[in-house]
Amino acid sequence: MRPTSRVARAAAGSGACIVAMLSVATLSAHRVKGLASAGATAFASSPSAGTDTPIQLKWGTLPSGDSGLRVACFHVANTSVERADRPGWPRVTGVGFELPGAPSGFALLEPLDGNWELDEDVQAILDDTSVTLDVAVVARTNPTGRTPGAPDSPRGIPPGQPGVPCSGPRFCVSGPFPPELVTGEPTTIEQLLNGVVIGFHGVAAMHQGIDLGIWDNAARKIPLYQ
Repeated sequence: MRPTSRVARAAAGSGACIVAMLSVATLSAHRVKGLASAGATAFASSPSAGTDTPIQLKWGTLPSGDSGLRVACFHVANTSVERADRPGWPRVTGVGFELPGAPSGFALLEPLDGNWELDEDVQAILDDTSVTLDVAVVARTNPTGRTPGAPDSPRGIPPGQPGVPCSGPRFCVSGPFPPELVTGEPTTIEQLLNGVVIGFHGVAAMHQGIDLGIWDNAARKIPLYQ
């Protein structure tokens, strides 16, 4: 596994979530598994239901009022089992997305605690294939996943969180998310999560403890979009 960017480094934010009583059919699960290590796992979910869509930023009702931007929010939980030999690790340290085309102009809206930053056009190696992550939220960490100047206070999402919808910190990003991924259907958060790539630090038996994970589903092609 050879991640080539800071998508393998991220920190934890926080966000409250109110979960409504929903039928099983409206909820979707994106279980993420490390490409090189079975011990690196995560769970990504939309804020409430599988039908959640990015929020369009628009002024008025005329087509000319459409900014072309949308806000997408999602949760990420670190479901990895905590290492007995290294408490608090492995940590989720980055969240990136493959998107169709080559969109740019994204901005991080949440969290804004200074621990996170946003990158665009990030190159990563997935199963020996180089792919472009159009947008990635990463942490302010050094190459080992430690907090600069505070090595005993690591950033990132700690292990042991439940793999259920709305678990883990919430992230919100604005940008030119595609209005449709399926012709005639508005894009949903869960569709965007099909292309999620999660970065881990502190993974046992891995070079520098780094691994990248993708949606654990046969439908997840690499790259997802040609």
